[in-house]
Amino acid sequence: MKNKALSTFMATAITATLVLPVSPANAASNDSSLNHSIQIDGQVAEAKTKGQIVTINNITKDKVLTSNGQFKISQSLKSLLKTSNSTALANAEATIIVKNGEITSITALTLTKAGTNKKEVYFDGGGEQIDGSLTVNADYVKVQNVTIKDELIVTNRVKKAIAIDDVTIGDTITFKPLLTRNINWLNVSLKDITSPNINLERTKVNMTSDKTISKIDVVGKVTAFEVTANVDKLTIDVEKDFSLYGEGKIEQVVVKQGAKVALDSGHLINRVQVDDKKASVTLPVANKTELSKLVATPPYVAVSYNGNDILTTEKWTTQAERSVFESVVASARTVANNPNASHEQVNNAITQYKNALASYQAVQKNGTKYTYGDKSSLQSLINSIQYVAVSWNNGNDVASYTPWTTQSEKDALASAVSSAQYVVNNNYATQSDITNSISNLNYAITVYKNAQKYGTYQTNGDRSALLSLINSVQYVAVSWNNGNDVASYTPWTTQSEKDALASAVSSAQSVANNNYATQSDITNSFSNLNYAITVYKNAQKYGTYQTNADRSALLSLINSVQYVTVSVNGSELSSNTIWTTQSEKDTLVSAVSYAQSVANNGYSSQSEISSAYNYLYNAISTYRSNHKSGVNYRNYVDKSWLTSLINTVQYVKVSANEDGTDVPYYEKWTTEREKRDLEKAVQNAQSVVNNSYASSYEVTDAINSLDKAINIYKEVQRSGKQR
Repeated sequence: MKNKALSTFMATAITATLVLPVSPANAASNDSSLNHSIQIDGQVAEAKTKGQIVTINNITKDKVLTSNGQFKISQSLKSLLKTSNSTALANAEATIIVKNGEITSITALTLTKAGTNKKEVYFDGGGEQIDGSLTVNADYVKVQNVTIKDELIVTNRVKKAIAIDDVTIGDTITFKPLLTRNINWLNVSLKDITSPNINLERTKVNMTSDKTISKIDVVGKVTAFEVTANVDKLTIDVEKDFSLYGEGKIEQVVVKQGAKVALDSGHLINRVQVDDKKASVTLPVANKTELSKLVATPPYVAVSYNGNDILTTEKWTTQAERSVFESVVASARTVANNPNASHEQVNNAITQYKNALASYQAVQKNGTKYTYGDKSSLQSLINSIQYVAVSWNNGNDVASYTPWTTQSEKDALASAVSSAQYVVNNNYATQSDITNSISNLNYAITVYKNAQKYGTYQTNGDRSALLSLINSVQYVAVSWNNGNDVASYTPWTTQSEKDALASAVSSAQSVANNNYATQSDITNSFSNLNYAITVYKNAQKYGTYQTNADRSALLSLINSVQYVTVSVNGSELSSNTIWTTQSEKDTLVSAVSYAQSVANNGYSSQSEISSAYNYLYNAISTYRSNHKSGVNYRNYVDKSWLTSLINTVQYVKVSANEDGTDVPYYEKWTTEREKRDLEKAVQNAQSVVNNSYASSYEVTDAINSLDKAINIYKEVQRSGKQR
């Protein structure tokens, strides 16, 4: 009624401002009326400026129904006071400026309609401006696409979640304190907010932002705050203990006041300023994983004066060029080994290392020393080939225990063998030629073996034991100088001793391949071969040639090689599957084969071993740089185990005193930080469950992380002390 009376009064006042011409006789009385009219005009202007406070009941296309009556909507506010906002604006309190029955401005707005965790209440400002402050006084509200001239206030009635999207705020976002003992975490999502300043008076706020937050002031009784975002400046001015959680980059943290201030979160903090000398501040530990990996194995190359002593397949630099790089590596190692190194120092060390490495690689040159390729591995591979029977009737003409292929499949392997033998016989074949030939022959052998099938012709003689014995035969090195030409770690026999076993194997194979061999023939052949194997093993001795060359690093590098899936373009592979082309894999296979031949060669010098190491190391680096992820995103990943693990989580009480004196002796308790660590692991696991594109690797990692967090949480649980 008061507002209605004011409206009537304003209308009267406006009428009173219309002054008509008067005669001189009435001038005195009219002067008095004019002064009174001017005074009323001032009161009307003040009422218009302050506005009137109303409760919004309903919104139609052109009008707003309020507790003070019905008003038209000005053109500038139609995008804000629209029917699609009816739910969000139901029972909202607004301070409005009205001219000629039309709302021309909103100087304050309080939203009181709450949503649910499954359905938010949306307030879309349509790009318009609130000429004052916006207050959110309800849970699960999303504010979007609006400009707020003053501040955005989140009251203590917002207890679960709030989302703010594409909002420009003139002043600050203020989170009011929640004055209850048991406080749950409030999830705050900021998206596309222009340089927000945040005043945080409430504890346990979990905030995420896709843009850098200019400034956050944490004040009062706040004990815990989680922010996953980049922050320019974080000021902590609290009464007691405080813990920071989350991830992102924080340029500066200022501790104005606090007792125990824990900053050892997942953030990258560049600078920390402590104004309160009584505060106990736990600083973040710098992440040195990348730096440690870089300095562990610097990719040095050989040192030479002019490259004449370096093979054409290897790189080299001068000692001066290497020394420059070594100096940077040494400095980086110092930072990596410093337990008190800051994030900034670690980042600078990584940057300096990468820049130095780029410069070092830029000055590397290929050697000019030419050497003939080592063909021993290729010849050994050729000698290892064993052909199986050829069938002309789809296996019906081959015994059931005998493998077979078609003639064309055998011919394909024979052709590859012929090509490899040509390389062996070529005195000018380079190591690259030999490596490629080994790769091609290996591939042909694999194809040939995959094509083998067993025959279908049945015979009564059981050849399985004989065939197994034939396949178990392994030859050792042959010495031509009573073992003096064989390394001390390598067993050997004479050529005649090897020939005797080979002859026995050949005889046994003839019996195995004979479809008409009787069981007696097979049994006798088995006995003869078994005796020949025993004689051969008894004749074996170790060589006497000593070599001091250390192969341990080369062998370790060979054993570290891991191949990934082979694909043409990755279209058939899921996004979590790493792949390369066949040719990229073959290149590494060839390098491994070459390195293995050097490691197996008892006469390899230390220089040759080092060259093989560098050659394989570069091949591994090239192979890894060619790794690609599959492009099929629709592969199903089973998350049932992860979901089941999440459902098993059970929390115990939290001791506010952090010593258990406020928890009954028959109940378990942890600190707030210990509970929060488990809650964080549960949230991360749930995000993986909710991610439709999560890979099997991500699911497995989430299971392991959550399981570890649960075990840690159980280990830190203690019994209460309250009797």
